[in-house]
Amino acid sequence: SSGINAEWPLRRDVLRMSKLPQLLESVKKLDEVTQRKIAVIVGAAVADAAARPLHWVYDINALQRYIDDVQDTPEFFHESKSPFYTLPTGENSCYFDIAEATLNAVTSFKNSHYSYIQICNELVKCFGPGNPDYDMDARQKYMELRKRGEVEGPIIGKWFHGAVIKYLENYRGGLGAKPFGDKNIKETDGFCANLPLICKYSGSDAAIDEISLEVIQTFSTWPTSVSHGVVASKIVGHFIETGADYDIMDIKTEVSENYPEVVRSLDDVEDCIKKDMDHTRAVNYVFGSPCYNPGSFQGAIHALLTSSSFEEAVRKTIRAGGCNCSRAVFIGAMAGAKLGIDGIPKDWMSKTNNIERILTKAIKAFH
Repeated sequence: SSGINAEWPLRRDVLRMSKLPQLLESVKKLDEVTQRKIAVIVGAAVADAAARPLHWVYDINALQRYIDDVQDTPEFFHESKSPFYTLPTGENSCYFDIAEATLNAVTSFKNSHYSYIQICNELVKCFGPGNPDYDMDARQKYMELRKRGEVEGPIIGKWFHGAVIKYLENYRGGLGAKPFGDKNIKETDGFCANLPLICKYSGSDAAIDEISLEVIQTFSTWPTSVSHGVVASKIVGHFIETGADYDIMDIKTEVSENYPEVVRSLDDVEDCIKKDMDHTRAVNYVFGSPCYNPGSFQGAIHALLTSSSFEEAVRKTIRAGGCNCSRAVFIGAMAGAKLGIDGIPKDWMSKTNNIERILTKAIKAFH
């Protein structure tokens, strides 16, 4: 049996390489806007997987030691170095798994009609009791040991996000009161959940602002998290509709009345760019490297605006440390829409473990 197991990763890679070109060929036959919608999801998945092995490494000196031999190519690092959890290289973090859960719901909307209950049910299916990937007990045990200073190493398997745990508690199998998000959740989970909805309804007659608010507040009701999630969603929507010509800073005029704090966040990004500040320095000393808004939002936009390719933007945010995955999902989504499916490196796609499954769902959801 060891021989079969030893061959399996190679066989899986060969299988992936044989099916991926066919899927990409089918994407290229679609209209440009639909292609950009699919590229948002693929870009987010690929960027997240590229960053995942070095997720939540907050010690910059340690990070530099890890990637010393691969400074120029830190993506898909060969060994998981996250102090919290260990996954095989090529797997996605909980950030993208949230997006894939809502993508599942979108693929099953009847006649493309938005259904919040389907989103909620899919989240329970993917993260609730009996799910195959997320172990609540392992996570809680780790946190108890951490409180006592007794942690011996990362858990093996997926890391359960606090935002998802709070959602499951508040949803109570459909008996809870909306909104289900927690007021103390500062992260970007709500934006991740909203990505497939932005792709689905961008450019349509759907009430996208109301949908965005509802979906984002599934995971957080903290005002800063909600406001930055809504504006991040709007930015992705504009990239879908406009492509490479869209100027992110145009959003400031659009949202200045409703979300003045997001305008201030964008002003800080512009200030760092004017000062020609290195991305690692900007993330660690100005925006903040944790998962929280507004820092994650700012770091992602800074990476995109100071890079000329998908690879450059993702690599620099991996080197910046901290919560690279939350930034990478937003970077990948924006860069995917901006540069199109051809702007996402094919070899990176082939290293993303579930890329054919994700691509197949995105084609079904938006075609």
